[in-house]
Amino acid sequence: MQKLLSTATSKYFKCFIAIAIGGLLTSCSTDYDLRSQATEVKEGINFEQYPFAAVQKILELSQDSALEEDASQKQALNPVSFRELLEYLPQSPRGWEEEKPKGQTTSFGEYSISQLEQSYFNADKQMTVSIFDWAFNSALYAPFLLSTEFSQESTEGYNKGIKIGDFPGRENYDYNTSKGSLNLLINRRFFVRIDGKNIDSQELREWWEKLDYESLDRVSNF
Repeated sequence: MQKLLSTATSKYFKCFIAIAIGGLLTSCSTDYDLRSQATEVKEGINFEQYPFAAVQKILELSQDSALEEDASQKQALNPVSFRELLEYLPQSPRGWEEEKPKGQTTSFGEYSISQLEQSYFNADKQMTVSIFDWAFNSALYAPFLLSTEFSQESTEGYNKGIKIGDFPGRENYDYNTSKGSLNLLINRRFFVRIDGKNIDSQELREWWEKLDYESLDRVSNF
């Protein structure tokens, strides 16, 4: 486990150092409910505005053993069946149609993950919500957690690390294509990805509020 974490984070830091120095990071209804209004959102360090602070943060993280210690305390376990993830998917809002959900459980070595996704359509709009049970596999969640520390925005769009309430994540949006995605990690275990096409940027977070993430948070502690 520690070897996997070390390898993953090492490759990750090399990638981000190259990005920071070269400046090559690219972007890969409007009312919120009361729960959304009360949720605090924080963003990561912006590479273009604060390049030296970003590089310093990378170096600090590379020398910080807290993440590895956390990984040693979180024991990998068997993920829930993808069928059990069905109950946490959003219900179709009025005016939207949904496809049949697709799911699977995949094993690699001694580790397994489950995933489930469902797509929703309204005229030319499309939203796809995916839920993954990473089962506390640090080789998956550690690099993602580190990526949430950094952000970039340009005239074409943004790709930023964020934290919504207690959940770290990444959000990106392309102004030209009106495509975007929101990725959030629930207690080192459940990874939620929301992809949108022909949408406004705020719709990503609106769909996050439709998802039963509070129940996923409770489940992740068992």
